[in-house]
Amino acid sequence: MELAEKISLIEKALDTEPGTVKPEIQLTELEEWDSLGVVSLIAMLDKHFSVRLQPDKIRALKTVKDILDQMIEKV
Repeated sequence: MELAEKISLIEKALDTEPGTVKPEIQLTELEEWDSLGVVSLIAMLDKHFSVRLQPDKIRALKTVKDILDQMIEKV
């Protein structure tokens, strides 16, 4: 999966405008990074990448790149 596709999935999970999410953005800068956004992100990662984030991993997410790093495709 290409970077643009992964960013699009993040934008959809967080319900942001297309083109507003960049890897270097701090999650705290996004209005949509709230409890609902976190739950949506967790669901998206589970559905598309079979990634189940533990609470300590969720708290460690600081940037969009941190989310991208979790988006490892399973073969």
